[in-house]
Amino acid sequence: MATATKRPAAKKTAPAKPAPEVEVEATEAEEIFGVADVVALIKTKLKKETTTRELRTLLRKMARDGRLDREIVAGNRTRWEFAGPEDPEVLAILKAFGEGELEQDKRDKLNALKERKAAARAAKQAEEDEEVEEDEAEEEPAPKKTTTRRRSTRKPAAKPVEVDEDDEELEED
Repeated sequence: MATATKRPAAKKTAPAKPAPEVEVEATEAEEIFGVADVVALIKTKLKKETTTRELRTLLRKMARDGRLDREIVAGNRTRWEFAGPEDPEVLAILKAFGEGELEQDKRDKLNALKERKAAARAAKQAEEDEEVEEDEAEEEPAPKKTTTRRRSTRKPAAKPVEVDEDDEELEED
């Protein structure tokens, strides 16, 4: 027979208080024209698609060449900031991107990688060939391997138990 149990009534909690609104001071002097804005500018003016990551690659290349005023050193993680869309550096970026410098740089790096890989493969192959020639000159040809039979997974049949005449005498007692 089942007995009914009462559940305790759920406690009512007060509704959560809304978080106080924090006023953000908006000043026009703090607006930053960064890489994302340059990407948007490229999309509108040049009608080309790119990502901020690809554009930062182009910016670092241009800075190394001296076309942008920025020092490229390891660990420099400061934001790229420009005065606006009419900034001479932004115009130089648009010009370089429009001329296909980013795509050309990608192709050059890919070709250089292919050449390094081919050279590494050739060196490895030559080294392996030398080792094979040395081994063949020093050693006699190895005998051919013979194929082995598979072992049976079945258990061997049980041997019949031999009954000695002496055992029969014990059983009779």
